Amino acid sequence: MKMLFLAPMLACSLAFGADVVAKDANVTLDGKNIGKIEVLTPVDVIEKGEKTSKIKVNGVVSTNYLAQLQRSIEDPEVFIAFNDESGTNFKKVKDIEDEYGEIWYQAEGIYEVPNDALGGDTKKLYVKAQQIYEETCSACHRLHEPNSFTAAQWPANLAGMVDAKFVALDETDLNLVLKYLQHNAKKVK
Repeated sequence: MKMLFLAPMLACSLAFGADVVAKDANVTLDGKNIGKIEVLTPVDVIEKGEKTSKIKVNGVVSTNYLAQLQRSIEDPEVFIAFNDESGTNFKKVKDIEDEYGEIWYQAEGIYEVPNDALGGDTKKLYVKAQQIYEETCSACHRLHEPNSFTAAQWPANLAGMVDAKFVALDETDLNLVLKYLQHNAKKVK
């Protein structure tokens, strides 16, 4: 009898719940496009519709720069890049002070994304990112180990190579490689 009760609950918890974004996608709030959610962003799926899903994203937002929701103060991996600096793009959970006295918001938001942006297999995405990184970034120099730099340093390193035209990656592949490197980066103490 207990199994008959538990089985549907288990199925529901597997159908909705933790997921990861499989590709960069537009994110909407109350029907309005407010920015872009980035690949490999962890999300909680709240409701799955025919074409879009409601998701919840948690992170932090700097009070001095409201244009992005990132993983944490210590790990600046961008989850959502907002189109503008508006406090209406997220819900402020509480204020957090960093080691320099700057105030951040612990924040969350419930957004809609296209269904095809969800369901990423993290392991497969990492394998793809690693392959792109190894094939693209070892042509000119010895390949840096992902933990050679911190999550905060990787964006500038990659941007330097792209801006100098040493590397040609489309935005999707660039973001995938960046997230892979940030997830495997040297940890800040």
